[in-house]
Amino acid sequence: LVDAALRLGSAQREFCAQHDLRLHGRAAGGGSEGICHALMLERYALPGQVIVGTDSHTPHCGAVGAFAFGVGATEMANAWLTGDARLAVPGTCLVHLRSRLPAGVGAKDLALHLLHLPYIRDGRAIGQIIEFSGEAVAHLSTDERATLTNMVAEIGGLTGLIVPDAETVRYLRERRGVDAALAPWMTSDAQAAYAHVIEIDCARLGAMVASPGDPGNGVALTQLSAEVPIDIAYGGSCTGSKREDLRACHEVLAWGLSQGHKVADGVRFYLQYGSEDVRAWCEAQGYADVFAAAGVKVLAPGCGACVNAGPGVSRAPDEVVISAQNRNFPGRSGPGQMWLGSPATVAASALAGYIVGFDQLRRNGFAAPAARLPDRRRGDALRAS
Repeated sequence: LVDAALRLGSAQREFCAQHDLRLHGRAAGGGSEGICHALMLERYALPGQVIVGTDSHTPHCGAVGAFAFGVGATEMANAWLTGDARLAVPGTCLVHLRSRLPAGVGAKDLALHLLHLPYIRDGRAIGQIIEFSGEAVAHLSTDERATLTNMVAEIGGLTGLIVPDAETVRYLRERRGVDAALAPWMTSDAQAAYAHVIEIDCARLGAMVASPGDPGNGVALTQLSAEVPIDIAYGGSCTGSKREDLRACHEVLAWGLSQGHKVADGVRFYLQYGSEDVRAWCEAQGYADVFAAAGVKVLAPGCGACVNAGPGVSRAPDEVVISAQNRNFPGRSGPGQMWLGSPATVAASALAGYIVGFDQLRRNGFAAPAARLPDRRRGDALRAS
């Protein structure tokens, strides 16, 4: 794998030099300039564009109303050469998100809820465009919207789309100094036909996790029948390393420090920036000091544990991980048992030493060590139930 990666890196450098292209490679401080999806959204993607990338999570850029989808190597070569991307127009599944999300519930919780619905679980949305609309979307930041469109890959959809609006304009102006002009055609018309419509009352949602094996194994945190002790907490990947993701982790850790708590004994907590831009912003906000004080190991930008590379990867089958990444298929990030959760849930669990939501932790406090049930087999029992 290392030899193949080195050959790929060499080919990338030669290709960029030959065609006078910007190469986003290694950063001066270690790591990379950033995850490709993060860089596309932070620096390039615009509303109404068609974007192709050789990764299933290319729909990340649908957060700003770009039609972004993954392609294979041959299709990418054709797109470079001709400017075209050939595909049949698929059906669209409209996900209408009524009401606002409750405080403490984020886009990751919403995505995990969506993934466990029968229409999605049965594979009926595979290949479709997933369009998100409604009051809940209107109140999400662009970083949070990117989590929703990114995880369309776990749905099996072609792409995820959110109609660009005032939040899109704000994001592009503040992050990139771009004044985006939104055109009337950048929305579905009143006569649009949908293959399926999913209605969700977001006011009724709570924090979610997905048990090991599949992102569709969603369960509400309040429905866990017993504590699930953890060995590793990982906040990173394209769904866990944006500004808003790190802001959520900072809020949890700052609260923990104010209560006299750091990362729990025996837990390794890693936070990995999505890009150098995110790193610089977090350091300017003073987040790095809080992370250090709480006992977090901060990692240079990159895909990291999400692609089974570097700290955050489990080492043994009985290790339990809570991760902010988008996938927890067997072996994806080591041989251990990986649970998925929001950045806030990952941080709260790191403080407690077991899987718990931030609101639960604030409301109920930390369980006394004697009350904890550290049997690693408990994760298997919960999955069986």
